Amino acid sequence: METESGSAGLSEAQSRWIRRMRLRHFEVLLTIARQGSLTGAAQALGITQPAVSQWLADIESALGDKLFERGQRLRPRPVAVPVLAYAERALNDARRAMAEVNVVRAGGRGLVRIGAMQVAAASLLPAMVLHLRELAPGVDLTLVEDIATGLWGRFERNELDVLITRLDARIVRSGYPHRTLFTDRHRVVCGLHHPLAQRKRVTWRDAARYPWLLPMRDTPLHEALIATFAAAGLTLPTPLVTSVAPTANVALWRTTDALGLQSSAVATLSAAQNTLAVLPLTLTHDMGDVGLVWRESDPPAALQAVIDAALVHRTVAGESHFSTRPPPSMG
Repeated sequence: METESGSAGLSEAQSRWIRRMRLRHFEVLLTIARQGSLTGAAQALGITQPAVSQWLADIESALGDKLFERGQRLRPRPVAVPVLAYAERALNDARRAMAEVNVVRAGGRGLVRIGAMQVAAASLLPAMVLHLRELAPGVDLTLVEDIATGLWGRFERNELDVLITRLDARIVRSGYPHRTLFTDRHRVVCGLHHPLAQRKRVTWRDAARYPWLLPMRDTPLHEALIATFAAAGLTLPTPLVTSVAPTANVALWRTTDALGLQSSAVATLSAAQNTLAVLPLTLTHDMGDVGLVWRESDPPAALQAVIDAALVHRTVAGESHFSTRPPPSMG
């Protein structure tokens, strides 16, 4: 049983950990995990192997447990997993602190790192940036676009302050504050010269006759597509490629007879720019609404300004009157 120490109800082990750990310990620890050896870590850090060994011994002594299985390659033990995750978050938090200090020194209000899926980058983000430039000058923004899995990993490592992403079960279970922004259903897209591009009626059986650019396996979107074809009594079509590379996808759709999925916001933009055709098909099973996710229950002023801007402009990205075809000519 752990005894209580004098520091606000912390256990003796917790107090020892807090007193002894420095950011340099975490830097050394993460380098050892990445390099898989003390020699490799020493070379990467520019220090001697005995010094690396001493840093690791300090960490293990403070923790009261061994962190690595010794062998030809050092392998993290299960107890090391939460320590490594915390070390990465702590170092990212320190980097963020210094970056924000530099922004404030230069006269800014603060730094906000935004991670967004393509569905938001196509419509909501531009409106937010213009809003913030006019009404909240001095907020320094960093924008990162990625798929949901990549964004969540960055968020967990404290590389991002707020996400604009699908509000799936993972988000709800996390307990983080979140707000729904808009609903966006996925659309089936293809090249302008695809045989299905000019048809007024297209079925899922028609779509199954062509190769597809598929989303990554074991993702909610992949499962939604499987479920949609299954509801039509069909199996998933033959993939041309599995891809989450937006630029490459557009090039492939324009030069092959492949089909694929884009969010409604992105598909609207593709159709407006005459880049791709959007077929009259909608997934019968789709993903969650698009929304905001952040950490703090009481966000700092700069982050609150970003949240407010997203809420003000959420109708910009909402799926209101989507049409897959241009309006009829007049006269």
